[in-house]
Amino acid sequence: MTHKILIIDDEESVLLIVKQAFAGHCEVLTAQGGEAGLEIIKKEKPSFVFLDIAMPGMSGISVLESIKELGSVPVVWMLTGSEDLDTAAFTLKGGASGYLTKPFDIDRLRSVVFNALLDLEKNKQEFLAEDKPWHVKKINK
Repeated sequence: MTHKILIIDDEESVLLIVKQAFAGHCEVLTAQGGEAGLEIIKKEKPSFVFLDIAMPGMSGISVLESIKELGSVPVVWMLTGSEDLDTAAFTLKGGASGYLTKPFDIDRLRSVVFNALLDLEKNKQEFLAEDKPWHVKKINK
């Protein structure tokens, strides 16, 4: 299964850099702004979202709140160009899995995504492997 990742940022250069970083590894979706990002999340159901905190119009914090209200929640990491890390820390309380400061290191960016996707796959496999009441166990004698 190919994972979909979404980058929501108001800067075209960030969208392009992140898209290029994952080309050939994941399906990469981009949205230039919060409203557009939410529409993509509803339609495409990405596994992972990079979300800029400071955007004109709908802020990243508002987008994060809306994502959490949708139910099936992707892993969300915040991006910030600000030195004020209090806001980034606040987003962790709001449900973000982490944050990166801009400019970011491409290897760190890839590591964050690939580790999150590995965890998702591991959790999925563990869930599927759990004994369910509707499963019939074969007992060996």
